Amino acid sequence: MTTDNARTVLSDPRAPADERFDAETELTKSVMPTSLSDLLLPRDDIKPVIDHILADLEEQAFAKAQRAGKVIPFPNSASKRSPEGMQSMYLDDLQINVSGDWYERPGQFSYDSMRQMVDQTPILNAVIMTRIKQVQRFCRAQENGVGPGFEIRLKDKDAHVSGADKDRIKSLQSFFSNCGFESNPRKRARLKRDDFGTFMAKLTRDSLTMDSAPIETEFKRDKSLGMDGMYAVDGATIRLCTEEGYQGDDEIRALQVVQGRPRTLYTFDNLIYKPRNPRTDVLVGGYGMSECEVLIRTVTYLLNAMTYNGKYFDSNSIPKGVLHMSGQYDKDDLAAFKRYLKSMTNGVQNAWAMPVMVSKDQESKASYEKFGNDHDEMAFAKWMTFLTSIICAIFGIGPDEINFESFSSKNGGIGNGNDTEEKLASSKDKGLHPLLSYFEDEFSDYIVSDFSDDLVFRFTGLTEEDEDKKFERQKLTLTVNEMRALDSLDEIPEAWGNAPINPSLLGAWQAEQQAGQEDFGTPGPDGEAQPAQGDDQPQDFGDGGKQDFGDNPTGAVAANPNSDPAASSAGGDDMAKAYGLSILSIEV
Repeated sequence: MTTDNARTVLSDPRAPADERFDAETELTKSVMPTSLSDLLLPRDDIKPVIDHILADLEEQAFAKAQRAGKVIPFPNSASKRSPEGMQSMYLDDLQINVSGDWYERPGQFSYDSMRQMVDQTPILNAVIMTRIKQVQRFCRAQENGVGPGFEIRLKDKDAHVSGADKDRIKSLQSFFSNCGFESNPRKRARLKRDDFGTFMAKLTRDSLTMDSAPIETEFKRDKSLGMDGMYAVDGATIRLCTEEGYQGDDEIRALQVVQGRPRTLYTFDNLIYKPRNPRTDVLVGGYGMSECEVLIRTVTYLLNAMTYNGKYFDSNSIPKGVLHMSGQYDKDDLAAFKRYLKSMTNGVQNAWAMPVMVSKDQESKASYEKFGNDHDEMAFAKWMTFLTSIICAIFGIGPDEINFESFSSKNGGIGNGNDTEEKLASSKDKGLHPLLSYFEDEFSDYIVSDFSDDLVFRFTGLTEEDEDKKFERQKLTLTVNEMRALDSLDEIPEAWGNAPINPSLLGAWQAEQQAGQEDFGTPGPDGEAQPAQGDDQPQDFGDGGKQDFGDNPTGAVAANPNSDPAASSAGGDDMAKAYGLSILSIEV
């Protein structure tokens, strides 16, 4: 016979509900602590349970510390592939148009459309061709660093250039001049290599048109020997690969796609693709933003204005006005005529079309009544100037550089002045200099660094000083011989060759010269002149050792004893007064 207790009653489903409730209350009271010591030191039967809970919590904390981060439901491919490099999402492959192993540049305005827009818009062609001509001025190696050109130099300007450094610099300058180490132009043509001027012209046009100016780099057969040449690639054919690369090879960075077919594979080593206007948009994923994209509406307005103005000369049939109709016309006739008139005259292409109407009888007619004012030549010119200024502002070029009027006040030009040279210099600071700086960084980071880490590519003559201003600054402090040395002329041996060119300094120089020549020493007790300190022999003036100054009333010393004292005195006084010098008087 078993004895019923609280535990057996609680676990027996046949027990009444009230007895089971009482049993549960009794068991709860039995395990509850009765004093503070029970909380600090749990009973022996409860201690294993507490130890198990604590051990489980420690294991959870240790496992949490071992994890790199929280698990997210939709991780990007970079976080799944490798812990190194950028972990943020670079390309939204769920939204972008992925064509197999590469993705197209987003947007409805394709590379081909950009090129067509430039080809058909004279203003855009003028801007780009002007920049190409300006860039080509810097495509020759500049040996002395003066004037437009390029140079290879040490990163540290203060570092000493050794003989080995000079050889490396000369070799790299030849590499850029020939776009490789092959200097024979016929052999370069077989290799499809350009000279540096042609190479830069291609890159500049593609960059300003599409912001896609890729460079293919060719390495020697033994890749450890370094780069052998570089080529400008059609920027419209380059397609970037996703983060998985091409067919699972993540070293493949881009493809050359022609007519929808991949034709060339590029790795990170043999393709330089650096947008000039980069964006962080995950829908872009590495493609740049061309100025032509920003100017779509502006160029559309410009072309419409040019077409409208051109139609005036070859298709104009009627002036603007109101057509007054009289006769028996019902609503259907009027509605049909309105539709016909609108279809004939609406739009730029039909701006000057002649509509034709047939009346029901001779009494019905249509008369034309002109009112209002047409756009005059001045309003049209201002509109075209405004659109041209917007295009120039986006490209960072001054309208004066392409021989166009600037849409600004007379005192508010590009350079905030009326001087055309100042405006051109300001526009080059906004457009040409940033473009050349972009190429400087690209060549230094991706080409020069492959040969040496302590050399950089730089363009020279970007901030050339105006020759007139330079001369005005030099003549303030230089002497005659120093100015002749700048022109590689021989030095003048006479004393005046060391005279300053600045008239303000000429008087001080003559005072020093005269002070050095007229040293009479200190007078003796009897008033006679004593030899100057430092003379080895006493000065003998003849005639008893006294210096004869002649009849010169002022005591000025004549340079030639045979000359007229009076004339010498007068000339000396005038010369001294002219240069602000003190007049030396000696009583005889």
